[in-house]
This record gives sequence, C-alpha cells and structure tokens, in this order.
Amino acid sequence: MRALFLAALALFSHVLCGQNVESFGVFGGLNFPFTVDQGLSKDPRYFGRFTIRGTPVGFAYGYDKVGWGYVVTPSYVTVGQKFIIKNTDGGEVGTRDVQMNYFSLPIALKLHINTMAFFRLSMVASLNVNYLIKGQETITHVAAKLRYPASVIVPQRPGYDVVYDGVFVPAENNLVYVDHDKFKPIQLFAAIGFRSDFDINEDWSLNFDGRANFGLLDPRTNDYLNTLRADGPVPDLPGERREIYLSVGVGISRIIEGKTGFKTKVTTRKRYNHAPKPRGKR
Repeated sequence: MRALFLAALALFSHVLCGQNVESFGVFGGLNFPFTVDQGLSKDPRYFGRFTIRGTPVGFAYGYDKVGWGYVVTPSYVTVGQKFIIKNTDGGEVGTRDVQMNYFSLPIALKLHINTMAFFRLSMVASLNVNYLIKGQETITHVAAKLRYPASVIVPQRPGYDVVYDGVFVPAENNLVYVDHDKFKPIQLFAAIGFRSDFDINEDWSLNFDGRANFGLLDPRTNDYLNTLRADGPVPDLPGERREIYLSVGVGISRIIEGKTGFKTKVTTRKRYNHAPKPRGKR
C-alpha cells in the first residue's frame, strides 16, 4: 500500500512539474528611486530625501515551462529622486525635483526556485529599454540665503543678490532648472529580483514582482554634460549620474493557455462521458 502511494505521488508530481502556463495580465506598483549624482553630492545646497514614485499601470505577458520562463512587463514608470534644499544655516527651505517619465519595456528571464504547479517563485533578470516621455528638474523654495559653489552660475534675475557668505534668492515655485531637451530619449536599465505567481484556479493568477533596477547610462545628453564640464561658470557641478530604483508591483493575470494537467483532466472526463455503444444482437 505504501509503495502504491509513493508511486502515485511521484506520478502526480511529474504531471505538475510538466505543466506549461501562458498568461496575460495587468499590474500597478510603486518605485523607490535614487539619483546617484557626483555633482549634486558635492553641492552644499542639496541633500537627497526619501522619494516614492508610482507605476500606475502596466501589462504583463508571461510563459512558464519546466524550471524557467520569461515575462514581458511594459509600463509607464516615473523615476528620479527629490533633493532637499538647505540654506546657509542648514535649514530646509525647499526641494529640487529630478523626474523622468518613461515608457518602459522590460524583458525578463525567470529561473524557478520551486517546482509547485500552482505557485511559482522565480529569480528574474531583465533588460529594460525605456523611452523618455518627459524629463525635467524643477526647483521650489522660499526666499532664503543659499551657499552657491564658486563655479555655479547665479541667475541674473531680480532678487538674486550675491553677498560675502552666500546668495540671497527669491521664492520660486516649480522653476524649470533642467528642461526636457537636456535628457536622452532612450535609457537602459538592468534589473534583478524575484517574482511570484500564485494560480488561484485554472483561469487566474496573482502576481508579485520586486526588482532592483540600475541605469546603465547617464540620463542627460552628451551636449549638456559637456556644458557642465566647460571652463568657467556652469549650471551645476559636473559629475556622472546614474538612476537606480527599487520597483514593487502587484497584478492579476488571465491564464490564456491551459496547463497540461488541466487538459488531461478535461480529456479524461469527456472520454468517460460518451454514451456506451449499443451491443449488437446475438
């Protein structure tokens, strides 16, 4: 009896592991961005702050085989960190908002960690091709005295007055400091993380996806970077920049290709539902 049970369990496990799943769904989530900028890190006016951005909507297409799979998750995503602006006394007087809105197309390879048919936990590695929809940096602050680095341009506008220990600046509200044309239209991200797919039934699956995304390129154009490196007054301190963000997404998917195990059950049920053939007369 025990041997029969083990044989049945082994056969059941083989059927489960042999299931393939194709699905299509929608998801939403949050991003936690970090702008790693060598120039801003040396500027006494700016200090990074914890920032949350949204991924309001995205779509997911995935296919899972035995031990591995892939998933494509195009979405609208916002990255870029906010920075606190401090005055010469160290008080917070405003923010600098670095923001880029992308249409993102991540293509990810999934390596399954477990072998359960209804729950797949996977390691994922992806390459994201991001197309820039809008990029800009804006500044908002109250009237204050700021400590400008010696090589940074002071705006030649009313209210900006240079004194011996800083620069008096007027209040600004969403002043565009770096405009859209200073950003590259295409950005590449490499990402690693985990994804789980929990099949509620034969038709629907819940999905959770968490990844760390690393920008491979400086998001600003080469012309603008050359402007920052030029001799004389510049808009910002020069330095390399990379965008990093942690993404968390939750979604639901429709299973559009049946699992082999489910198909087998349906086929078997249909086979035994046929009416018995009438026997001929003796």
